[in-house]
Amino acid sequence: MTAMRIDVHAHYWPASYLDKLVELGRTDLARAGRQRDDFEERLAELDSVGVDLQLLSAVGLNTEVPHAGGAVAAARHINDVYAGIVSRYGGRFGAFGAVPLPFVGEAITESERVLGELGFAGIALPCVVGGEPLDHPDFAEFWAHLAEHDAVVYVHPVGSDSQCHPGLDSFGLQFALDSPVQIAMAPLRIALSGLSTRHPGLRFVFALCGGVLPYLWHRYERNLRRGLEMSAVAAVGSGFFDWIKPLPLDPDDPMSLLRHFWYDTSVQDLPHALRLTKETVGVDRIVLGSDSIFASLTEAVRMLESSPDLTDDERHAILDHNAQAMLEGRR
Repeated sequence: MTAMRIDVHAHYWPASYLDKLVELGRTDLARAGRQRDDFEERLAELDSVGVDLQLLSAVGLNTEVPHAGGAVAAARHINDVYAGIVSRYGGRFGAFGAVPLPFVGEAITESERVLGELGFAGIALPCVVGGEPLDHPDFAEFWAHLAEHDAVVYVHPVGSDSQCHPGLDSFGLQFALDSPVQIAMAPLRIALSGLSTRHPGLRFVFALCGGVLPYLWHRYERNLRRGLEMSAVAAVGSGFFDWIKPLPLDPDDPMSLLRHFWYDTSVQDLPHALRLTKETVGVDRIVLGSDSIFASLTEAVRMLESSPDLTDDERHAILDHNAQAMLEGRR
């Protein structure tokens, strides 16, 4: 397989998009920063670190609009902007498209346009939509439609959704603390709800190495094993683990479903997260992600190139092979 270096985690929130959201009723974005429309600096950085393709997404900024017409207008606007960039720069940029969930019919229509007419790499979603997790039964028809395409689904936390505990709405705590919890919740719910086993052709990619998931992996695995083995009955009673009975778990390896997903490396300030992700999901499930321009593509690549926790073959796989294999559907 020819090496292809792909950054799966990059953002572009143009002024026209933020202005569109304000026009559609958002009241929290009037003073938000607008990114420059000049992509020459991005291209220069891609070239400097040998990245062939960077995938853009608008997720991360909460893009929900509380009425269907506005949500459709917002999604179509940013998708059209991205389509123009993809066309203009000759294959150096791709995109994960936006869809107007929680409006399922409208989301299906736009996902068909994104994956068909526009030819995007996949769909980008937050961890929570309309106050509900992605596995909510109301979204079943949407997932069935994406499964018809064997779609790639990129999942990313949204700071304004990360205030589930009192006190997390100040000092940037929603981004620093609760977003890593939010993105850890998403793969667990998608796996344990049976969503990923009902639609095995879907390819899920999670930002931030799965947040706190690698850190809490063995704690949660131990909890699942206690339920499967009913080893804590004396302490909590026989009904405490009733919720575990219908779950699609392998009793010998209850965390195995999480190794069917991919996780990006956008934690360059936390190199130990990379080590733990390697130990829990395996090197072949880690893909390059920079969180550009919020973070640095150059730093993301340099972290992988210099990591003492990776062999040369492992860093080469993460940098130059895994994302391409994932996008092409080679599991």
